[in-house]
Amino acid sequence: MTIEFRDYRPLALAQMNREHEEFANLLNEAEQALLMGRAGLPYLRRVYDHCLQHFAQEERDMEYLRFPALAAHRHEHQRILQLFTEALAGYERSGDMTGVLEFLMDTIPDWFGQHMNNYDRALSQFLVQQEQKQDQKRAH
Repeated sequence: MTIEFRDYRPLALAQMNREHEEFANLLNEAEQALLMGRAGLPYLRRVYDHCLQHFAQEERDMEYLRFPALAAHRHEHQRILQLFTEALAGYERSGDMTGVLEFLMDTIPDWFGQHMNNYDRALSQFLVQQEQKQDQKRAH
């Protein structure tokens, strides 16, 4: 299995944890489909689409709340999506799963751990602080 979500320290926001767990499950399904010889492309596209939607929502939230590290966080999203696009294109072009499996089993888990522990942890803490500020304003 590529990612065991329970091995990661939870973030401050339950919604982000749920989305990350869903990502891990989709990623593991794609890996298993490829390893079992099933058509992997539909599984890979589900992972990719999940990433697009998750990243877009995060970026909308960061823009709305003027998150200070928006540019760096967005850059990381763009970087992994570019690598994902290249891995998918190589698999579609040749049918050789070596590159896409390396991406699923090595690149994504390394990136995910770093991204979650740095970028997403900072974002989740910022979002909680913003929520607390709003609660305080409503209380007064």
